[in-house]
Amino acid sequence: MNIISTIIVTYNRKNELLRCIQAVLRQTKKPTSLIIIDNDSSDGSFEYIYAALFGDGVLSITKGQLVEWSYDEINIYYKKMERNEGGAGGFYAGMEIADKILKSDFFWLMDDDGYPSDDCLEKQLTLIAEYDYVMPVSIDLDDNKKMSWATKKRNGVKTIFYRELYESWGEIINYVIPFNGALLTRKCIEKVGYINKDFFIWGDDYEHYWRCKKAGFNPITFMQAIFYHPAQRIALVPIFFNLYKLPYVESKLRMICLIRNSTYIYLHYDKKTKIVLKFIMYSWLFLITRRFDINGYKLYLRSMADAFQNNFTRHREYL
Repeated sequence: MNIISTIIVTYNRKNELLRCIQAVLRQTKKPTSLIIIDNDSSDGSFEYIYAALFGDGVLSITKGQLVEWSYDEINIYYKKMERNEGGAGGFYAGMEIADKILKSDFFWLMDDDGYPSDDCLEKQLTLIAEYDYVMPVSIDLDDNKKMSWATKKRNGVKTIFYRELYESWGEIINYVIPFNGALLTRKCIEKVGYINKDFFIWGDDYEHYWRCKKAGFNPITFMQAIFYHPAQRIALVPIFFNLYKLPYVESKLRMICLIRNSTYIYLHYDKKTKIVLKFIMYSWLFLITRRFDINGYKLYLRSMADAFQNNFTRHREYL
């Protein structure tokens, strides 16, 4: 029997986490195990989940501890991290458990703020032997006619509507927007490795995707497999007289990860010319749109330099 391990990374979202867990437990094709990586949450996630699944009872967990339960023939593993390692560190820890401890054949990865449709895993498994990396399509939680983010049609034009995307591509899209519900084979993990845990947040899934492409795999999105996820929330700031829009967040921690990680991907996998283009665009953002935001511009430049220097530590100054 194939060992299928679901990996959920969570941080201070106990209600969303429970919703995701319940959706995994409802699958028409059930996974063998469920691994929950808790990035040192402070909202009582562990106690909340345990009470919801097993009723009254007192069970404690310490930092670094891995606790095991059994629920409806599914083995549940809950690990509370020593500190917040971000989504990247969480997925790395979950993959390591699934690989080294459970010897999993399939790795099913997801964040805590979304959840799979009841037949999502069953649908993905129909194609996994052929592709080794199968993504479900991400559908907006609040409007199921739309996707969670705009996605390119065959002609390169983006659309937010599921029907338009389906009419353009059919059932299979030859690229993915990871990691929400991604199903990967052991073959893929053995050849490509785990997530780059140094990324902390944002871009770790894309960096791993690019490594998969470089290793000869062909990740696809299967339009019949559904994963419900909140719509994209990152702010897009208009520049160049509203001709372009750039992602920007006030959080220094998030901005560091956004710039450093995207620059690293452009440098090692994508088009290096994008680094120059982004430099021009962000220079406009900080110096013109934000009226000489020198501190923000300096942080941008340092974060971009970090990517060239393989420095993945600066974000920890703001944790």
